Amino acid sequence: MSSSVLSVEHLSISYRGARHIHRAVDDISLKIGQGEALGLVGESGSGKSSVALAVLRYLPKHARVEAAQLAFENREIRDLSAVELRRLRGDRIAAVYQHPGSALNPSMTIGGQITETLLRHRPMHHDDALGRAAQLLGRVRVANPERVLRLYPHELSGGMQQRANIAIAIALDPALLVMDEPTTALDASVQSEIIAILDDLRREHRTSILLISHDINLIRRSCDRVSVMQAGAIVETGVATEVFDSPRHAYTRALVAAIPTLARTKRDGRLAEDASPIDLAPAPATDSIPARPREIAVSCRGIRQSFGGQPVLHGIDLDIAAGETFGLIGESGSGKSTLARIVTGLQPPTAGSVELFGKTVAPLVERRQPAERRDVQMVFQSPDRTLNPRQRIGRILGRPLRRLAGLPRRAVPQRVGDLLASVRLARTTSEQKPGTLSGGQRQRTAIARAFAGLPRLVVLDEPTSALDVSVQATVLNLLNDLQRSKQTAYLFISHDLRVVRYMADRIGVLYRGRLVETGTSDQIFAGPNHPYTQMLLAASSNEGQAATIAEASPAIEAGSDASLAGCAFAARCPLAAEACRNAEPVPREVEPGHVIACWKRAG
Repeated sequence: MSSSVLSVEHLSISYRGARHIHRAVDDISLKIGQGEALGLVGESGSGKSSVALAVLRYLPKHARVEAAQLAFENREIRDLSAVELRRLRGDRIAAVYQHPGSALNPSMTIGGQITETLLRHRPMHHDDALGRAAQLLGRVRVANPERVLRLYPHELSGGMQQRANIAIAIALDPALLVMDEPTTALDASVQSEIIAILDDLRREHRTSILLISHDINLIRRSCDRVSVMQAGAIVETGVATEVFDSPRHAYTRALVAAIPTLARTKRDGRLAEDASPIDLAPAPATDSIPARPREIAVSCRGIRQSFGGQPVLHGIDLDIAAGETFGLIGESGSGKSTLARIVTGLQPPTAGSVELFGKTVAPLVERRQPAERRDVQMVFQSPDRTLNPRQRIGRILGRPLRRLAGLPRRAVPQRVGDLLASVRLARTTSEQKPGTLSGGQRQRTAIARAFAGLPRLVVLDEPTSALDVSVQATVLNLLNDLQRSKQTAYLFISHDLRVVRYMADRIGVLYRGRLVETGTSDQIFAGPNHPYTQMLLAASSNEGQAATIAEASPAIEAGSDASLAGCAFAARCPLAAEACRNAEPVPREVEPGHVIACWKRAG
């Protein structure tokens, strides 16, 4: 390894407040060599993002930076002028952030934003820049890149927006790529493809990477070394696989213990929380398949949805029993959130019907009966967007208690306190506003609000994807506790297969609007599987199969699958034959309760 691309020595960062000074980073040192990937892992508030902002010189004016050295390619970053910084950013140093929508200009097309970066730093013709932009989108696994170049950010899913951001970041083959939680919104297969792209950058262009994430599995698979941060300090550093396989510091051990694995289910016991020793005590006995028939909480029949003539869902049939967790997995844009909104009545389907507890309900929630609205609640991915920042938590929880549960006003304060206690928040939280709470506390508040009206079905759309591993463990344990006490049914949507494996009794695999496989959690993870499910499982493993997966499907066929007569996955499937391209496979039961829609896997 040659001389360091980035050298940080004895860095401390403090933020001046109205009454006190908060020390966010406390005397840390790190180096990144050419072509090396360093992972920076830790919980929210540990100082990871402050380190990234210091490297990019994006810290606010009230921040104070102290360091013996803060150098990029042997040049002191703090000595650069504004003009030199502008030339450096985007060209030699590029960044990718957690929230893709905020990083893209809503008034410019994706093509305009990529070509702007190219034209600003490289002398080239506009048409050449557009061609290069299409190539970049292809490298980040965007189907039909020429069409996507003409779209605006709001016309893309969160995962597609992030892929566009990564395309902009790698446009000029930077020497250092700073990535702050870059794959939070991406599903397992796309994460693997992004990891493969990063490997290509390091191998072909000797790009160095500073990868900041709370996703330990992502760091393990994509980084050479890792530094673990706690409360502003680095507590452990070493080779990534060694640190996570044999952690020495108690904090690192607690982080690793809080992560679900592909082999662990809720039947195996609770997850470790809040840096406490792992609890191996088994959870109360539950079976993957209920011993006796239970009432069907929700039944979807023939659900279809189209937007602007573009099919999104193709005849979805789905049943979820009371007290059951049904996990729904699939790539970004596969239709998971669309199905969730249809079940909750937030948007009507183009065709098909939804039954709740044996009764067909109106497509729109406004037309449903009060009891039907109470029975179905939803927890979204980002609590920041679903909690009114101007209201106190007590008022946020009190409204559904009065309107859905019919509680008299005088009984509301006591019930609010009980709700907060049920999600392990102090009763005094009712006096606070959402902005004063951490991300995990806000998400627990959102869960408390969902349970305020005693729902019988809760739709959870990526409820833990933005949370630290220990906070995620707390939320998952909480959801299981609430389910056991209330017999609530869950439709649990996630791109994290480890979380789905831990939570779900049954799983459905959605690919481009089609349920290609359903079965119990054990059946899905044991196989046999649909080739797409097999790809997702391989992408979530720790066995370094990312590059293999990316090479197996070098290009996603452009255009809509609606025009294809055969299997929607045929263009990417290594098993595809002529029959697969001519006729859509019929779902078949390979064993009781395990259904696969594939000509090769079922029969």
